[in-house]
Amino acid sequence: MESSGKHKAFHLASVFAIDRLRMGTDGHGITTLVCFMGCPLRCAYCLNDRCHEEIYSYGNNGLSLKKGIIQLDANKLYDRVKIDDLYFQATGGGICFGGGEPTRYAGFIEEFRQICGNAWKITLETSLYCHDDIIRQLAPIVDHWIVDVKDINHVIYERYTGQPSRIRESLNVLLQTCRVENVTLKVPLIPGYNTDYDVDYSLDELERMGFTNFKCVHYLERESKYHPQIKEL
Repeated sequence: MESSGKHKAFHLASVFAIDRLRMGTDGHGITTLVCFMGCPLRCAYCLNDRCHEEIYSYGNNGLSLKKGIIQLDANKLYDRVKIDDLYFQATGGGICFGGGEPTRYAGFIEEFRQICGNAWKITLETSLYCHDDIIRQLAPIVDHWIVDVKDINHVIYERYTGQPSRIRESLNVLLQTCRVENVTLKVPLIPGYNTDYDVDYSLDELERMGFTNFKCVHYLERESKYHPQIKEL
């Protein structure tokens, strides 16, 4: 599958990783994970903490991108990932946009869909911490959503992420705009922040909302530079 070159790309994305040939971690089939810079949350156990770093640095030649970070438009990303087109189409895979927070790059993702067409699946791995209009913009473009809900309890959520929770509101918009079978919710056990009881409560609440696909994960405890642990909830 070759890009026609006729699609204009107006949005640039700052990316710190492009990870090829992933299987069973980012949805169905073989996928390539594209990790964006930037996230509005400051999760205590952030898995990709590099997304919070500064994008530029000053040197003898002035302002430049920090080592390991690239900026590219949707056409240039397509040219990098199309090498695995055969794998994507044979396995029903495609591109997973993560980060960082991929909803910050909604325009870029929209342009990428125009370039790659419908042969590849697009998956978003997201906290869904964004404006409702962004969810509505991406709903026709994204094939599968993997949403890390953190915890449905707003007190636990804020302690862990450093931001007020609006996960219920965002999930309701997702229910209004997407098929429920195209959404997987990650419900983590977060040492020092929630308990098994809290996880069960989140699962019950999410089922009541109408969701059916869940992935329970256990975060590894480690020192956080953002928030102190809360040992008693």
